[in-house]
Amino acid sequence: MIKSGKAMAVYVIASSMTSTIPGISLAGAAPMATLFTPALDVEYLFYGKCVTLDLIPTTPTGIPTPAIITKAALHLMKIPFVVVDAGSYVEPKIPHIRLSSRCVGRRIDKEDALPSGTSRNLFEEAKNVGRILGSIANIVLIGESMPGGTTTALAILQGLGYEAYNIVSSASKVNPIELKKTIVEKALKRLKDVKDPFTVNDVVGDSLHISIAGIALGALQAGSIAILAGGTQMLAALSLMKAINPLFPQDKVVIATTRWIFADKGKEITGFLNEVLPNVSLIYVDINFADAPFEGLRAYEEGYVKEGVGAGGTASMAVIKGFGVDDLKKAIFDEYKRLVEVRNNG
Repeated sequence: MIKSGKAMAVYVIASSMTSTIPGISLAGAAPMATLFTPALDVEYLFYGKCVTLDLIPTTPTGIPTPAIITKAALHLMKIPFVVVDAGSYVEPKIPHIRLSSRCVGRRIDKEDALPSGTSRNLFEEAKNVGRILGSIANIVLIGESMPGGTTTALAILQGLGYEAYNIVSSASKVNPIELKKTIVEKALKRLKDVKDPFTVNDVVGDSLHISIAGIALGALQAGSIAILAGGTQMLAALSLMKAINPLFPQDKVVIATTRWIFADKGKEITGFLNEVLPNVSLIYVDINFADAPFEGLRAYEEGYVKEGVGAGGTASMAVIKGFGVDDLKKAIFDEYKRLVEVRNNG
C-alpha cells in the first residue's frame, strides 16, 4: 500500500521555552537559538536555504540539521509536502498552514505549558487538517521540528501514566536524562492526579505532540495510512491518540525512524509498542554515514542528532517507494555538498 499509494508529507513545527534550559537541547548553536530552529528547518525544506536567518540550523559543534536527509528524500520521491505551524516562536517565511490556537509552549519546570483549553482547540484544528490531507492522499507522513521535544514528550508520557524515563532518546551523544527527569518531575507536581489527556498536555506538554495526534487521527478518519516520521517523541503523540480515541485503527499507523534511533532505543520502543499499541508497526531506514565525505554527517555515527524533521520516516518512504539506500545517500551527500559550496561562496 505504501509503495503504490499516493503520499503526502506534513511537517509540524512548534517551540517550547523548555528548549532554552541550558543543556536540554542541541538543536541550535545556543539555548535561545533553538527557538529559531523550527522556522529555519522548514524554510530550508521549502527554498533550499533559510530566509529568516542566513544559516542552516546546526548543533553548537556544527553538526547539520537532519532536514538535509528529509530534503534529499523528498527530492527523490517528488511528493508534495505542507508545513503546519502549531506554535513556532518564529513564523516561517514560507506558505504554510497556521493553526488558529497556535501557541509557544512555556517552560514546564516553572509553569503550565499552555493556557487551559489550548490543547483541545489545537487537537480539533489539527484533526480537521488531517481529514483534509487524508482525503487528498492515502498515505499521510507526519514529521516534526521542535527543540526540547524529547523532554516534553517524556512529561506527556509520564503524565499519562507510563513509565518512560528509559524510553526517550536525545540529540546529544550523552542523553541528559537526569536533567530531563528533574524538569519533568517539577512539571508533574502541578499535574497531581489528572488523567484527561488535554489537561495533561496543557500542564506538562507542548503544542506539537497534541497537534500531531490530531492530524494523525484526522487522516485515519479519512481512510489514510498515518506514518509518524520520528523517533521516541512519536510515542507521546501515539499515547495522546490512544487516550483520546482508544479505538483508532492501530494497524494503519507506522512509526518510521532512523537506524540511529533504533540502535539507541529500539528495544525500548518495541517494548512500549508491544505493551501499549501492539498493532502499530515500527520501521527504520538503514542509512550509515561512516563513509560520508563530510565530518558533520559522520558525527551522526557517533550518536549526535539521530532524528528530526521527519528524517527517518521520509527516508524510509523513499526506500519503500523503490529508491535504494545508496541512491538516498548520494542525494544526501550531494545536498550537503551544495550547502557547503553555497556557504563558502558567501
